[in-house]
Amino acid sequence: MTEKILFVAFGYLALAGGLGTISRKNVVHALLLLVFTFLNVAAIFFLTQAYFLAVVQILVYAGAIMVLFVFVIMLLNLRTFEQEEQTHRRQRWAAAILSVLVLAEFVVVLAGVTFTSAKNGITPEIISQAGGNANVFGKALFNQQLLPFEVASVVLLVAMVGAIILVKREKSAGGAPRSWEPGEQPSPEAVEEEV
Repeated sequence: MTEKILFVAFGYLALAGGLGTISRKNVVHALLLLVFTFLNVAAIFFLTQAYFLAVVQILVYAGAIMVLFVFVIMLLNLRTFEQEEQTHRRQRWAAAILSVLVLAEFVVVLAGVTFTSAKNGITPEIISQAGGNANVFGKALFNQQLLPFEVASVVLLVAMVGAIILVKREKSAGGAPRSWEPGEQPSPEAVEEEV
């Protein structure tokens, strides 16, 4: 009974963290809420005895992916980004229409799904005979799910390279920093723009 209560509690906390992530205007706050969401998902994995997935969730997502996000945010100049107009009216309408279509797609897919047990007849004894959680997970990942695994890694690599290229273009387009005359005092705004 305690496990069910904890499962529901961590599920609601993960959902709240996810909603907070997409509703924050401050990107740093959104990142912190995303880490909170990842940790709650890891706690759910621990409760369901998927220890390998829980550790991978903490190391890969809450660790490595978040460091990548933090570096991208540090490389981009968020002050000028926040001052620009973020959306246009046509984009808002297109986003609203696409959101309704995606929601309808989810409803159609969920209506046709028959829910079965996640264990699918696999007991802890069968897993221990097969070599443990990591062995079974590794065989499933690299035998049946190899293509999606490789596609996800390529998508992450393309996103990282794209962020670096965008920052390099922005820095090269900005030109050289301003040189100050002897005795001239720069204003705090000018110093902040150069930094």
